[in-house]
Amino acid sequence: MLITGKGTLCTLNQSQKLNNSEWGCLLEKHEGEEITFRMMTSVSAPVGYYKVLIESICSVTDSPGSPNITKITCPEEIFVLFNCWCPEDSVFIDDEAQRQEYVLNDTGLIWVGTYRDFEPIPWNFGQYEVCVLECAVYLLSNANLAVAARSDPVKLTRALSALVNSNDEGGMLWGRWTETYPPNSTDPTEWVGSVEILRQYLLNEEPVRYGQCWVFSGVLTTLLRCLGIPARCVTNFESGHDTDCSYSIDCHYDVEGNPVDELDDSIWNFHVWNEAWFKRHDLPPGYDGWQAVDATPQEASESIMRCGPCPVKAIKQGDVYLPYDCGFLFAEVNGDRIWWKVEKDGSMSVEYVDRNCIGKSISTKAVGSDDREDLTRSYKHEDGSTEEENVLSKVSQFGSRKEWTTKRVNRDIQVELGHETAIMGSEIKIPIQLTNTNSKSSRTVSLSAHIKCAAYTGRTDSKQPLIKTVTNVLELSKSETDTLTISLLPDEYLKKVRAGSTLRMFLQLSVQETKQVYATQESFLMKKGSGVMVTCSKTTVKQYEEFDVTCSYTNTTSTKLTRSYFYLEGPGIRRSKKLYCGTVQPGSTIERTLNLSAYRVGERVLFVKFCNSKIPNAIEKVKIVVEEAEPTEVI
Repeated sequence: MLITGKGTLCTLNQSQKLNNSEWGCLLEKHEGEEITFRMMTSVSAPVGYYKVLIESICSVTDSPGSPNITKITCPEEIFVLFNCWCPEDSVFIDDEAQRQEYVLNDTGLIWVGTYRDFEPIPWNFGQYEVCVLECAVYLLSNANLAVAARSDPVKLTRALSALVNSNDEGGMLWGRWTETYPPNSTDPTEWVGSVEILRQYLLNEEPVRYGQCWVFSGVLTTLLRCLGIPARCVTNFESGHDTDCSYSIDCHYDVEGNPVDELDDSIWNFHVWNEAWFKRHDLPPGYDGWQAVDATPQEASESIMRCGPCPVKAIKQGDVYLPYDCGFLFAEVNGDRIWWKVEKDGSMSVEYVDRNCIGKSISTKAVGSDDREDLTRSYKHEDGSTEEENVLSKVSQFGSRKEWTTKRVNRDIQVELGHETAIMGSEIKIPIQLTNTNSKSSRTVSLSAHIKCAAYTGRTDSKQPLIKTVTNVLELSKSETDTLTISLLPDEYLKKVRAGSTLRMFLQLSVQETKQVYATQESFLMKKGSGVMVTCSKTTVKQYEEFDVTCSYTNTTSTKLTRSYFYLEGPGIRRSKKLYCGTVQPGSTIERTLNLSAYRVGERVLFVKFCNSKIPNAIEKVKIVVEEAEPTEVI
C-alpha cells in the first residue's frame, strides 16, 4: 500500500525552484508536445525502487468543469540511493578522495595474518555489477525493517549486518570454521570477491556455503557501497572475543600450567569487520562519523546474530552502555586479558592481568593507494596512558566480573618474545628473553611452554596433540637478561599443522621467591609464499575486445597438491571462471590460459587465485585499461 505518511508515496507539484533536501519537480523545457521535467529526491527518502507517474490536467475550453486528465507511467523505475555528496544527507562525507575510495572504488585490500606478520589480500567488491543491486533489494525485502526505516542508515546497516550471515532472517552466507568442507561448497579461503557470492544467493535463493570474517566483511562493504553508504573493511589483530559481557578476555590454566581451552574466551589472530560513515541522530552530539558494524556471526545482539553500528568514538571512550554492542566491540580492541588458575576442585583465582595484548595494528586500506592505514588510535588510547587508565576504570564498573578488577602490579620479570617469519618446512626458532628487573636480588624462574596448532580464531582443538612442550628453570642474577630459544624441527610439526592454521604457544612463568605469575600466548603464521604469476596478452584493450590471460603456479612445497584450480574474477570483465589444474607435483609449475573480454571502460582489475586446501592466500592481481569502443565495434 502506498501511503504518503510512510514515505512510500510522494505527490510533486510543479515548483519554481528545487530544494536540495526535499522532493520537488521543476519544468525545464517545453517544446511542442515534448515537456522535460527535472526532479529532486528528498534526503529522507527510503532507498529503493520508485515508479514515476506523470499526471497532466488540461482545461477543455468548450466544456468547463470537465478537464482532460492524462496519466503516463514511466516505463523505467528509478532507484534512490544515499548520497554522500549531498551535505544534507546523513551519509555526507566532506572529502572527495574519501568518497572515491569508500563509495566508488570497486576493488580493495583486506589485511590478514598476525599482528607481527600481516599481509593484504585483494578483494573484488564489484558493487556496479548488475546482480549486486538486485541482491541488496532482495535482502531488504526479507528484512524485518519497515520501508520508511530504509531512509535511516543506522537501522539499514544494522539490518544488513544480520542479513549477510545466514543465522537469522533468511540471510545469505553460512559461516564455517573447520578443517575440511563438504562437496559442492566453497572453502572460505577460495573467494576473491563478493560478486559470485551475491550471484549464487540471488540465483538459488538459499544461503551460500561458506564464509569467514573477511568474507562477511567484504560482502557487507559491497552492499553498503552499492546503496551509497561510505564503507571500508577494518582488521583488528589480536582480537578478543568476550562471551559473558565481562569486557575482559578470560584465559585459564590448571595447577600444572596446562591451558584449559574449554573455559577460555578466544583471541583471534585477526578479525575483520566494517566501518560505515553516517550521522547518529539517535545519540547525543559527538558520535557522528565512522561506525563499527560486523556481519560475522559471533554473539547474538537482541536475539539476532548481528553487531553494531557503534560509533568508533564511543569504543575509544569506553561508553559501553551505548547502542549498538559497544561493550562487545570494546572488548575486541581493548579488553584486559585475565589469567585464571583453575584448582583441582574447580575453584578459580585471578593470577595475572595483561592490559596491553588485545587490539593491535588495527588496519584498513589507505585512501587512494594500496598502503595500510593504521586505525589503532581511533579505537583506543595509547597503552599505559592516563587516558587509557581512565577509560578502563570506567568500563570496569559495567562488566559482569567487576568484583575481580585487578590493579596493575609491577613485576620482577619482564618477558619479551622474539619473532621471525615461520616458513613451512623449515626449522622455526622462538626466542624468549627474560629480564630480572630487580636490582638487588636474583630470581629463580620456572618456565612452561606448550605449542599447539590453532585456527586463526585462536581456538585449539582439544583432540589435536601438542606439538611440543618445554619446561625449564632459569637463574637470573640481579638485573640480568637471559634468552631461551625454543626450536621446532619440520618433523615435529608438519604432520600436525592444518592448512591455514597457525602455531600457538602458551607460556607460563612463576617466580619462586615472590610467587609472582606471568602468562601469555603468541601465534606464529606459517608462510608458504604465493607462487602465482599472471600475464595479459594486452595491457590496453577496447570494450568487448578479446585478450588472453595466462596464469601459472609453482609448487614450492615438498608435497603434491591435488584437486587444484585457478579462480578468476574481476569487476567489469566477465563472470568468475575456474580453470582446473589437477595435481601439481613438488617443484613443478602448472600453467593455464583463458580468453577474456571486458565490457566496462576504465582501469579494470583481474584477480587470479590458485586454490588448494594446503595453500591459503595464493593470489595475484593484474590491471588492464579498457577504452571505449567505437559504435561500429560494439556487437
